Amino acid sequence: MLSSEYAPNTSSSPGWWTWLTLRVPLLGSPQLLQRIALTVVFLALARVGQFIPVPGVDFAAVAKAAAGAAGGHLAGGLEDALGAESATMGIFQLGIGPYIDASWTLSLIFLLKIPPEVYSHLQSLRRSGREGGAVIKMYTQIGSLLFAVVLGAKRAFELRPHATVASGFLTNTMVTLVAGAMLLRFVCDQNEDYGLGDGISLLICAGMAAGYAAKLRQLPGLLAAAAVPAWKVAAASTACLALAYTAVYVTQIEKRLPLVYYKRRAQGQEAGKRARPSVLPAKPPRTSDYLPLRITPSGMGPLLMASFVFYMLPQVVAFVHPPTALAMASFLFNPNVLPWSFGLFVFLTMLLDFGSGNAAREMAEWMASVDAGVKGVSPGPFTEDFLVQQQGLMRFWGGLAVAGLAVAANLFDAACARHLGASLNAISLIMITGFITTALRQAQSLMQLPRLARALARERELLSTA
Repeated sequence: MLSSEYAPNTSSSPGWWTWLTLRVPLLGSPQLLQRIALTVVFLALARVGQFIPVPGVDFAAVAKAAAGAAGGHLAGGLEDALGAESATMGIFQLGIGPYIDASWTLSLIFLLKIPPEVYSHLQSLRRSGREGGAVIKMYTQIGSLLFAVVLGAKRAFELRPHATVASGFLTNTMVTLVAGAMLLRFVCDQNEDYGLGDGISLLICAGMAAGYAAKLRQLPGLLAAAAVPAWKVAAASTACLALAYTAVYVTQIEKRLPLVYYKRRAQGQEAGKRARPSVLPAKPPRTSDYLPLRITPSGMGPLLMASFVFYMLPQVVAFVHPPTALAMASFLFNPNVLPWSFGLFVFLTMLLDFGSGNAAREMAEWMASVDAGVKGVSPGPFTEDFLVQQQGLMRFWGGLAVAGLAVAANLFDAACARHLGASLNAISLIMITGFITTALRQAQSLMQLPRLARALARERELLSTA
């Protein structure tokens, strides 16, 4: 039975409101409106923290030192994802880096199966379903706290030459940065529970969108100064839109596994034996006759994580062996190698999705609870093994598709830099498009409940008047 939270009170609603909600379905979904409002609030909190400076630091001197430092900006618009220029002074400057580092540490444990005791414990937790997943999430949060302490201490030492107060600077700065990272992670968790979309993806895409909008405002002046022909601008814009459309198309590709309902089939056989008219319910909608498996169930989320880890990897290696980190950065970020090395990294990130095991178990348990199964596959462990195999196949094709998009976007940006004199940051556009698509998909699912409630209300009215 539907909750009253979704069921509209049509008896007390005025006619004009009913007319308006039928044409603007968003107004007829209170929970969706609430989630949108909370998402805006959480996003505002996360962005405000980027502009609250760490106390006791002369940021004018920091900016001057950063401007004179060797190096450049991160490719692919990742600097925008990390908060653009404000991230160098805000209390949230560690961002969601500690959490991603902790997530990748657990992923490496699953991949390398070392240490064996830790791997066995995590594997048993992963197989135990939702309860085990909650424990693994707790371990990830503890790991993110440890990474935040290490990164916060490193950043405090980097800022110490620019300190305005010497006494207790290192401790106070480290505590401030760690508290900011944990608060930011809390905001992301709240958005996942009460807002729209994934909290981390929302935060990263918001930073990207802000930086992307700023660069688009500067782009006309750059193109005019370079005297770029109009046809080149039109061709670049068309190619950029084609990449965005391809990203939307990739997120919608799915494989449909046909379902059978054992209880319904048994009832049909029994009714046939009795030679009675069938009392079976009408055939359900087509969407309930198959189990959809998308090749990108998380949208462009893995692309976001792969981008972050790819560009932060040399900095992590620098903790252990700086010369190796320098050689790694020189190879990975070589303009001739970057598109292909980044594409390979994206493919591996998609392929090594360690959360799919829980998803297969949950789907198998759901089908068992409704007496359903995959056509041609025996129920029970055979169904779970089959789903794990199919999800691995979907990850492979999804990895190829997203990695191909990443390679195409990097090659496109390189071509724009040569012919237009400016990059359009196609990777950023693909990530933003992927997040918007995922959020819209969630919003559409929430809007289905009020529509179903209205249909049930009409059914009750017809039954009561019959």
